[in-house]
Amino acid sequence: MLKRGENADYVIDYNAGELKFNPTFPITANMRIVVEYQFTDRNYSRFIGYGGGNYSNDNFDLGVYVYSENDAKNQPLQQNLSEEQVAILKAAGDNRDAMTAPSAVPDTYSENKILYKKEILDGVEIFVFSNNPEDELFSVRFSLLGPNQGNYVISDQSAINRILEYVSPLNGVPQGEYEPVIQLTAPMKLQIAGVNGSYHPSENTTIDFEVAGSQNDLNLFSDLDNEDNDGFAARLAAKQTLLKNADTLSLNGYGSLDFINKDFRTIERLYNIEFVRDWNLIDPLGDQRFVIAGMEVAQPRLGVASYAYQNLNFSGNFKGDRHVLNAGLRPGKFRINSASSYLKSESDSLDSKFARSFTNAVYQLNKSWIGAKVNLEDNRVSTLKNDSLTGVSQRFISYETYVGIGDSTKVFAEAGYQYRVNDSVRNAVMTKVNSSNTYYLKSRVINTPESQLSVYANYRDLKDEDGGE
Repeated sequence: MLKRGENADYVIDYNAGELKFNPTFPITANMRIVVEYQFTDRNYSRFIGYGGGNYSNDNFDLGVYVYSENDAKNQPLQQNLSEEQVAILKAAGDNRDAMTAPSAVPDTYSENKILYKKEILDGVEIFVFSNNPEDELFSVRFSLLGPNQGNYVISDQSAINRILEYVSPLNGVPQGEYEPVIQLTAPMKLQIAGVNGSYHPSENTTIDFEVAGSQNDLNLFSDLDNEDNDGFAARLAAKQTLLKNADTLSLNGYGSLDFINKDFRTIERLYNIEFVRDWNLIDPLGDQRFVIAGMEVAQPRLGVASYAYQNLNFSGNFKGDRHVLNAGLRPGKFRINSASSYLKSESDSLDSKFARSFTNAVYQLNKSWIGAKVNLEDNRVSTLKNDSLTGVSQRFISYETYVGIGDSTKVFAEAGYQYRVNDSVRNAVMTKVNSSNTYYLKSRVINTPESQLSVYANYRDLKDEDGGE
C-alpha cells in the first residue's frame, strides 16, 4: 500500500518498508528527517482486546480503560517448538541471547541438499560439509550472530548454495560470524489498565488526573525475570485562570506532574518524537519525574505569549532544567511567531547546555508580504571527566528574508534568500565547518478545481571551510 505525504513530498510503501522522497524540494545535511513506525511479528496467535467506560456530570468526568495483547503460547505460527526447545525458553527467562537452540536434525542424503556430518576437533563437536551418502548426515541451519560471535564462516557460496566451515577460536575469541543454532521467539503479554478524570469545580479551574498500570511479560513460558513485569504511571495537571477580561487581557497559570515507573510499558510513546533530543537524553535509567509549571497571557488584539519551566529527572542518572518561551503576536499588520528554549542538564557522565530559538516576522500588505526568519541552535554536550565537548555538540545560525505576492492559499509567488553558518566539534573545539547561501522561488500559478500548477526552484551555494564547495 502506498501513502503520499502532505504536498506529495514523499511516498510511504508500507509493504516494502520504504520511504521515497520526490524531487520537489532539495534534501540537505541541514534537515532533520524523523520516521516513526510500529510493527508486530506474528510468531504466535495473538489475542487483542480493548474496553472502557466513561461517567460525567457537571463538575466531574471519569473514565476507565483496559487494553490487552496476549500471545497463545501453545499456538506458534512461525516455529514448531519441540519439548527441548520449550525447555530452553523456560530456562532463558527474559534473556533473548539465551533463546537459541541447536538447529541440526538428522537427514537423508540427496545431491540437491547441503548436508553436514559431525566431527571432533580439539575436543569440540563441529559440523563439516559432506556429500558422502555413507556418513551420518544432518541438515543444519546457521544463524548470523555478527563478527566474532560465532565459530563458522562462509567457505563456498553460489547463487543457490552456501557452505559454512568451522574456524577454531583464537585465544578464546571466536573467529566467525555464524553458529549452528536457531533463534527462538518467546510468547509475550502486554496488559494496560488505567483511570483518568477531570475535576472542574468552576469555570476558571480545571484539574486532570490519570493513573495507569502495566504488566509486560516477555516470556510466558518462564517464571524467571518476572520482577520487572509490573509498572505504573501517574499524571496530575491543573490549570487556573488568574485574570479574565474578554476585551483586554487574560492570564492563565498551569502545571503538571508526571511520574513513570521504570518498568511501566505503553503501546505508543508518551511524549513527542523530539523529546529525547529536546533533553539530550542518552540511555536514561530509573524512574522518571517530569514537572511543568508555566503562565500564559493573551490579549485579543495583540496575541498570546507563554513561559514554562520544566524539570526532568531520572532517578538513575539524569536531571535537567528547561525554560521554554513561546509567542504568537499580531500587532497591526505584523505577525510574529517565536519559539525559544534553554536546557541545562547533567547525567552520570555528561552535562549539556542547549539553547535554540526560531522567530518568523511578517509584514502583511494588501496582496503582498515581506518577512524575515532567524533560526539558531547551540548545543554543547561535554564529558564530566575532562570537560571536553563530545561529537554530538553542534551549533548553527541562519538568517532568511523573503517577499511574496498573491494569496498563499490560492495563487501566489514567493522568493527568498537564506544565509546559514554551521559549526561542529573539531579537536574538542567548536569550529565553523561550512556556510551556505540559498536562493529559492516557490509559487502556485494555477489553482482551480480542474487543474493545479506549482513551480519551485532552489539554488544553494555551499562553502566548506576545508576548501571544498
